[in-house]
Amino acid sequence: MPTEIEQMWAVTARQGELRAIGSALTDRGGILLTGTTGVGKTRLLAASLQRVAAEGRTVVAVGGAGGPETGCAENFCSLAECLDRLESVRRHSDPARRTVVGFDDAHLVEESAAHRLYRLTASGRVAVAATARRDAALPTGVDKLWVERLVERLEVRPFARDVVSSILHGRVGGPVDSATLERLWATTRGNALILHELVEYALTDGSLRRVDGRWHWDGLPARPPERLADIVLLRLRDLAPEEQELVNVLAVAGPVEYGLAERLGLARAAETLDGRDLVQIEYSGRRVGIRLTEPLTGAVVADRMSGLTAQRLRLQLADAIEATGARREDDVVRMATLRMAAGRVPEPAVLLAAARTAAHRRDFALTERLCRSVLGNPRPPRDARRTPSAGPAGDGAPVSGPARGVAGADNVSVAGEGDGACGGVVTADEARAALLLGRALAGQGRHEEAEAVFAGALAERPGAAPHGLPRDELIAAVHDRADNAAWGLGRGADAAAVVDGLPAGLGAQGTGVRHGFHAVLALLADRPDDAARTGRTVLPGEQPDSVVVQHLLPPAAFALSELGRPAEALALIARHARDLGGWHDDARLRCLVVTARCAFAQGDLGRVADTLDATGRFATPGDDLRQLQLALLRSRLLRLLGRPAEAVTLLRGASTLRVRRDWLGTPSWTLAQLAGALAEAGRPTEALQTLVEAQAARRDAPAYPLADDALLLEHAVVLAHTGDRSGAACRALEVVQRAAARPATALAALHLAVRVADAPRAAVRAAQLAAGAHSELMRLQCDHVVALTRSDGEALEDVSARFRTMGAVALAAEAAAQAADMYRRDGRRRASRLARAAGARLLAETGCALVPWADPQEQRQPDRAAPLTSREREVAALAAGGLSNRDIAARLVVSVRTVENHLYRVYEKLGITARSDLGGALQGPARNSLGRAA
Repeated sequence: MPTEIEQMWAVTARQGELRAIGSALTDRGGILLTGTTGVGKTRLLAASLQRVAAEGRTVVAVGGAGGPETGCAENFCSLAECLDRLESVRRHSDPARRTVVGFDDAHLVEESAAHRLYRLTASGRVAVAATARRDAALPTGVDKLWVERLVERLEVRPFARDVVSSILHGRVGGPVDSATLERLWATTRGNALILHELVEYALTDGSLRRVDGRWHWDGLPARPPERLADIVLLRLRDLAPEEQELVNVLAVAGPVEYGLAERLGLARAAETLDGRDLVQIEYSGRRVGIRLTEPLTGAVVADRMSGLTAQRLRLQLADAIEATGARREDDVVRMATLRMAAGRVPEPAVLLAAARTAAHRRDFALTERLCRSVLGNPRPPRDARRTPSAGPAGDGAPVSGPARGVAGADNVSVAGEGDGACGGVVTADEARAALLLGRALAGQGRHEEAEAVFAGALAERPGAAPHGLPRDELIAAVHDRADNAAWGLGRGADAAAVVDGLPAGLGAQGTGVRHGFHAVLALLADRPDDAARTGRTVLPGEQPDSVVVQHLLPPAAFALSELGRPAEALALIARHARDLGGWHDDARLRCLVVTARCAFAQGDLGRVADTLDATGRFATPGDDLRQLQLALLRSRLLRLLGRPAEAVTLLRGASTLRVRRDWLGTPSWTLAQLAGALAEAGRPTEALQTLVEAQAARRDAPAYPLADDALLLEHAVVLAHTGDRSGAACRALEVVQRAAARPATALAALHLAVRVADAPRAAVRAAQLAAGAHSELMRLQCDHVVALTRSDGEALEDVSARFRTMGAVALAAEAAAQAADMYRRDGRRRASRLARAAGARLLAETGCALVPWADPQEQRQPDRAAPLTSREREVAALAAGGLSNRDIAARLVVSVRTVENHLYRVYEKLGITARSDLGGALQGPARNSLGRAA
């Protein structure tokens, strides 16, 4: 009998399927639910039968389908027994009142019973509600029901990411942090049964717990729980020996190429497992890969596998990779890690080559492990609970614990904790490993450890390359150390000193690093004019695509865009970046990202899309920084196109990527954009909760005015969408003042402030900010501000048309609605109707929603949440999410008494008396795709 919690899992986010099932049972001969094991077919069938019985229809079940709570009139042991009974009953005259027969596993029904069921259904005497495994062959009688359209067929799919989020929120009664959502998604891939069991187990053993007011889960324990493992292994019953062998290979080694499976004699097994949906085939160019469909399967199989079997498979696969030539960059990593896991430690040169590749892919946990092996000090993982499949994005090995010195058999010592000294690195390979170790520690957020390692490794011969390292390796190490000082430790002056201390005689590479890093430091210090000036001074004397260009061009072009001159920035890029294929990976990525940002500022959304495609073409496996930047750019484009729900999905994944801070993005910046997208998608409570999370991340980071202003601007967006328009305008106008040195940001903030509330002297200030700007978007924002302050309907219609031409449909619809409102105020009813109709057509064509401040219905009906202050709104949202007063106080860094006072005022202003009413009071009326109250 399903418990109340199990029933909740069965029907949560399945309302569409339940409606389709109800319709099929009324209008057709029934429904056949298909899907893979564990997606929730049986629970969905039980919920459907219960609904049908509650409507007064006769329901009979076979084999206990639906359980005793379903309300079945009778329950039969077999389908044949059930059909015997039904054939003896007089036929009901009303087709909508036909007896409903519910049963599981239609693929196991005997042929004779299946034919009898077909005849009864075809004659209109019964309606069928059944489940079947998607990959199984159906009996002929059941097949005919579907082929002859007597019953509908509905595939039950795993839950999507956003659905997992809503399910978890409903189950735990509070907000779940983004990293936990991504870990659970990566582990279960939305399989309803596995997700249910995993969450219930984690709640029972306390690994899913509240931390600072949000629910947090570190990942799977080293050994998956017994019941969960048994459930996962249900899908692996009756495997042929070759199929089990391939599953074992994938469990110990992760995804493999189809060619390797062929070499191991397992190609046929791959085909049959694909047919059973146990593996997925992935295509990337000419490469064909195989991976287990559910990552948790790998953890369970590996845990149940004997050590000798695992060792044999790892060595066989490593030998197969080597035999095929090990041509790809990551082949050496796989060979090294497979042999290490099998107890065969490769030569230091092989380990170092693997560490370089792992660092290039930003797999910093693996980089650390490989470097410590080179240095003779392999370390166990700090957190024995984590497994590779439980990471936020399936991200490899766990993070190691704090370094307490790296000491090896050859008296190697790199950076004892706190002393910063190097006690004698004896070989060039060991020096390389120490410098890569510093980069790996910085990449994992262990910045003080990283600085100690860098200081020790680079201190052996001041002013010269340690152990005669090539100049490019020395420069990369110095750059990594400066990055760690600036972005990890917040010590800009120390970072500048590190870069300026590069040895003389390094040529263009040293010059490029110095110029480029000083331009970045100028951005960090909110001096974009200095960064742009450096670019204008240095770049004209450089050859296109030179090393100096690669380091300096991206920050200089970015600074020009922030100064309101994206056209000049794009011209600079076109002049100096002609062959990005020859650029260093990081420089190429930053150049493409800056190009997209400049195209945004120019209002050229077509070029943005083309640049995103180009960025994707240069993708490398495991490149989290590229994934992050692509997600940020695509989500910005989607929001302009009026598709914030899609942006939310992208930003949720991006917010969990472990990428160190730099001038193109910080964790708080990413979370703030997620908050803004959630608000635009009509999810204000989640938006406010995510905004608090972004503010908490900001408190732990060095000051970066550009990112801080972006967070404040998204804060204004969230407030505007939750009804606090005066608060939104105040936040936006604060950005206008703070971003005086960056006209593009200042004008964007002023544009928002005027759209949501009156702003004094806005037209004059907008004209000042747009003066001399070579940006179509800035000119359009200025014209929008002027039209609003002058209540000029014709000008607003023109602005709407220009936004639509640009592709910014959400802004185009908003301007059209504002034009209609201005015409209405002037008594021009026909013009108002035409403008309103034009906006409605645009909304209908694109499916986007009208912003609340431009909706005439909301203007006439004040929002109940409008009286709340910004702080009251944040407290109310956190309380609605299930946080206690103490948790809220910890998140907002205030006293518990302050939280209680805020809630008292919130209850009084909203006219509610219970904490449980907060969610509905904050949410306001639901919106349909046209932005109207539903």
